[in-house]
Amino acid sequence: MSVKVNEVVGVAGFVVPGTKVDVLVTLRRNDESMTRTVVSNVQVLTAGTRYDQQKAKDGEPIPSTVVTLMVSPQDAEKITLAQTEGQVMLALRNPLDTQQTDTQGIRSAALLGQPAPAPVIKVAKAAPRVVAVQAPAPVAKLYTVEAIRAAKRTEEVVR
Repeated sequence: MSVKVNEVVGVAGFVVPGTKVDVLVTLRRNDESMTRTVVSNVQVLTAGTRYDQQKAKDGEPIPSTVVTLMVSPQDAEKITLAQTEGQVMLALRNPLDTQQTDTQGIRSAALLGQPAPAPVIKVAKAAPRVVAVQAPAPVAKLYTVEAIRAAKRTEEVVR
């Protein structure tokens, strides 16, 4: 899937084929904004509109305007919705980090040190209370062990 980027979204031209990125979206609703990782650990296949490699100076980033990502159909749907509803950003990943990103996102209020809004909790009707009746303790079984030592035979009771 191709994602339109500018120099900032494309991490200043450092997004090149073979790198891994996280795709983040910032959504603005009324007076509240939220940023969250939509898809994580995605491989970059191509980065379009770049300068010729021979003309670029050593170590200079290559600007790109379109980045093609290798994603599953479900991830493509998430990215498409993110592009439609908000602003998409790319974040470079450490090549050794292969873990999926597991964050809850962040709201603009959290940046200002305000407490997060209380989560909406739905209260369901309580199920009828079931009282467990305790079964009587099992009666200890007695076992008899016969021991034969040379010519002597004995029986012992084991609980």
